[in-house]
Amino acid sequence: MRVRSWLSVVTLAATVSACEPFPEAPRSVPTEAQWPGEDFYPEGIASAKDGTLYAGSLGTGAIARVKPGALGAEVFVPGRPAFGIYGLAVDEAHDTLWACTYDDLLPPAQPAHLAAYALSTGALKASHPMPGESGFCNDVTVDAAGNVYATDSFTNIVVRLAVGGTALTTWASDDAFAPSEEGAFTLNGIAYDGAGRLYVVKSDTGTLFAIDIQPDGSAAAPVSIPVSPALETPDGLEWVDSGRLLVVENTAGQASIVTLGEGSGVKEVLANGFGEPTAAALTADGAWVLESQMGYLFGAPGTPTLPFRAYRVAVPPLLP
Repeated sequence: MRVRSWLSVVTLAATVSACEPFPEAPRSVPTEAQWPGEDFYPEGIASAKDGTLYAGSLGTGAIARVKPGALGAEVFVPGRPAFGIYGLAVDEAHDTLWACTYDDLLPPAQPAHLAAYALSTGALKASHPMPGESGFCNDVTVDAAGNVYATDSFTNIVVRLAVGGTALTTWASDDAFAPSEEGAFTLNGIAYDGAGRLYVVKSDTGTLFAIDIQPDGSAAAPVSIPVSPALETPDGLEWVDSGRLLVVENTAGQASIVTLGEGSGVKEVLANGFGEPTAAALTADGAWVLESQMGYLFGAPGTPTLPFRAYRVAVPPLLP
């Protein structure tokens, strides 16, 4: 996600016509998912094991759900005024849909929370304020044990909610997370590799970090991973498989695969032409890249192309 003041000056992509064509699927799978209404403005997306997609709205504060094989969405969690949903993560083992939220009616109290919704019903289970007075919960991931991690793009930290815990704590902080200039948007997408490492991208510098989870659950020192060609305003981040990450590049309007090697990464663009993509979710059918068009919500001239969509992009198999 990009901050509001920054959004007003970004160059917005106009079409998705440059997206790569999809190969023929062995069964009928839509090439897009459509989100409801004229003011949904999706920001975060996540998937369940069966291929169900969930997206959160900045415009309405709702969470919508697209069931496998469907084109259109249904409202899963009703929205409310002055409320936005950002990053999402599905934790089926604990019947939880995690969501980064921001409530404009809460200040001077902390407006940024990490909320837990029941995956089975959509009911709110808990809402945990970010540490401090004014943070920004941007993206979220869950490790194999069920510990939850989220990035804070205003205070430049990664927070953690331990399994069974009731409060978020600062898990990773480092001088390398500091903004490149005052007011810059920092830590953004976060992904768990399934083994014991988190990856985090920093939007203002395009930096990719690896952070190991130590045996006691604490964070190791972050390690910067150079990527070539450089990442362009990285936003959403997903672990694909052994040594590969999917990165959504916001201002470039594209989704890319980063293949990790010995201390570095190589980027390959999968698809481009998206209008302010913010996140992606992986299913057996490919990567679903979310097109937010959120600049229009925050004052950019023009109107969004409706309906709001996530586009399915084929992910090439891992080569031996």
